[in-house]
Amino acid sequence: RHTLTDLQSSGINAEYGEEDKRLTDSLIKNNPLSSKTNPLPHANEDKPEEKPTISAEDKRKSIKQLIDKIPTQKDELFAYPLDWSVLDKDLMERRVKSWINKKIVEYIGEEEPSLCGFICSKVLAKSQPENILQDVAIVLEEEAEVFVVKMWRLLIYETEAKKLGLVK
Repeated sequence: RHTLTDLQSSGINAEYGEEDKRLTDSLIKNNPLSSKTNPLPHANEDKPEEKPTISAEDKRKSIKQLIDKIPTQKDELFAYPLDWSVLDKDLMERRVKSWINKKIVEYIGEEEPSLCGFICSKVLAKSQPENILQDVAIVLEEEAEVFVVKMWRLLIYETEAKKLGLVK
């Protein structure tokens, strides 16, 4: 278990970088679109043999490029324009809620469904990250900032990836 001070002294961006690698690998592994060739949506559905395909390597590169463009510094990250129109209940349930639940277990040591639900409701209500940080700091204390920064990076990734067709 790391404190915010520990992470800052060890280079908080190094922590995010490792998280990025794990996130990229996990997203590719768990993405149903990941295979040797992935059909992309095509305007002419009558001729499926003409659909363009994207290799797993190209997909990995696209995901890496997307992750690299997401800010890691808190101020830049929190100022990044999140496309709320893409973040719906389905995306929240499929991708974000499980991540929040997993992180809460890591920080607290057990599942906290009410805290997970509270955080999810704040996100779906389009709350600003600073407000979520204030609210979760009561429970997560010094881990709150790291948690909200990582969650906000995940939200940006998931919304941008969905717009690019990298995830369903």
